[in-house]
Amino acid sequence: MQTTLLLLFAIGTLSAQPDRFGLPACDAPGQHLAIRSAFILCHDSNRKVAAWTAYELTPENLNTPAAPRRHFRRDPELAASASDADYRHSGFHRSHLVPARDMASSPDALRESYFLSNAVPQLPELNLSAWRRIENDIRKLAAHSDSLYILTGTLFDCDTIQRIGPNQVAVPCAIFKIAIALSGETKSAYAVILPNHPAAARQTVSIREVETRAGLDFLSSLPATEQDILESIVIPLH
Repeated sequence: MQTTLLLLFAIGTLSAQPDRFGLPACDAPGQHLAIRSAFILCHDSNRKVAAWTAYELTPENLNTPAAPRRHFRRDPELAASASDADYRHSGFHRSHLVPARDMASSPDALRESYFLSNAVPQLPELNLSAWRRIENDIRKLAAHSDSLYILTGTLFDCDTIQRIGPNQVAVPCAIFKIAIALSGETKSAYAVILPNHPAAARQTVSIREVETRAGLDFLSSLPATEQDILESIVIPLH
């Protein structure tokens, strides 16, 4: 009970509301919930990557100029975090789950976005093209919304899981991104999956499909009827 109260207090101190619609579970063996300045992540110490991240993006966040690129570094708060050596000569990029560009309005959040706990191994051709376009589409959506609630995470439902580096960082089969756009009293839901293989294209899906593949429950604090509607619709993100 005390741990729950401390967690609720920590989440309550965030400047944004990444827990606005409820957070997925982070209680599997080896998983740890990490509260950052402007986002939350569920880190999997067995795979050395995050299962999911959550943050809120508003039009005001987009007014900050992009900060200079920084170097990724090991997460000082997580003993089982990946290291830079894991990615070196691996053939994979260190791909942000929570984009640094979205954290540019806060020096602390920007610094935390470059912890390797917020990175996943992704093929360079995806990180520099398809994934970047998805991130840009999310920012365009935020610019035309009152607020955007964003969940990003990893999928490991393929037959064989590749691992890289001395710490055996797991390479996800795909990465997903979910966005709930708020405009007045209206909510709109978007979900995409990007497979982590050459020449992959984004897949526009329902939140329910992501839930099934990830084994997670999203939007759990919404009324059941509203949750069912938002999780069932399929709207392209562009």
